Amino acid sequence: MTLMPRPGSHRDGLDVAVAHGCASSLERETCLPAGHCLSRARSRHLRESDWVIVTHDSVPVGLAAYKRADSDVRVVHELLVDRTLPVPDAARVTDALIVALEMLTCDEGVDCLMFLIYGDVVTARFEAHGYGVIVADRCGTWVQKKLDGLTWACNSPGQPN
Repeated sequence: MTLMPRPGSHRDGLDVAVAHGCASSLERETCLPAGHCLSRARSRHLRESDWVIVTHDSVPVGLAAYKRADSDVRVVHELLVDRTLPVPDAARVTDALIVALEMLTCDEGVDCLMFLIYGDVVTARFEAHGYGVIVADRCGTWVQKKLDGLTWACNSPGQPN
């Protein structure tokens, strides 16, 4: 596993890292935020993906996974936030994941970022970052945002304009 700290790590006491491919089950288990247990199929899908990991005091509190593709759209297929966190802390972790993924997406020349959100993820944070709902059903909610290269810097909640 290759971890690379991203600019802005340590904001709110959170560290953000990017992992390009994770092969061993030990790495998968130690990177999952509290309260998450994945099926064998989701674990396999996660193992084949790149990750953004948010930690607090070296403990994973957020994880987002995506697969690189030759496309103008980046799809984040897993978004896991520590289920033991109070709502305000979960919102900060979600913000950190969104901003990190927007930065990566822009850096890689991708124009659109989509998330599949389900479970107890704080969905209001996506609205605050300018995401629109495309589909909502019993499987989850798909949200999307077109990026312009400076989106993460200009429209992130709590950032000066």
